[in-house]
Amino acid sequence: MTTPAKGTHDERKRPRLHVSPAVDGRPAVLTLQGEFDLDSVTETDRFLRRALGPLYEQESLVIDLSGATFVDSGFIAFLARLAATQRAERRELLLVRPRGQVRRLFGMVGLANVVPVFESIETAVDSLMRGGRPVIPPVFRPAGL
Repeated sequence: MTTPAKGTHDERKRPRLHVSPAVDGRPAVLTLQGEFDLDSVTETDRFLRRALGPLYEQESLVIDLSGATFVDSGFIAFLARLAATQRAERRELLLVRPRGQVRRLFGMVGLANVVPVFESIETAVDSLMRGGRPVIPPVFRPAGL
């Protein structure tokens, strides 16, 4: 993603993305770090298209949110749309390890009722590898209890 102008944004807040592509039937894993809001939706979509191909939403995808410190409603809407698009293609979007504000907001808006949320990448990947669709999500606890 693009680097903001010097002095305009704390380095820890700047959105950073990394993707591990799908290998041997295992899904791609996208790792998010920093803050993600409506302004970062276009950049995130563009990053996924470059890293995974223009039809990336037709493949199952795991998003690791352990490094995401903030998301807003615009970014949550992006995740919900992505999940709906994938489900229409009989694919899944799975979210992993939301923390702090991200976890609380997921609980407040009910995102875990739409997109399965897991506590580890391994558990999320295993649920996809078993092949059942739609993936049955584990119980989500907004406070991380």
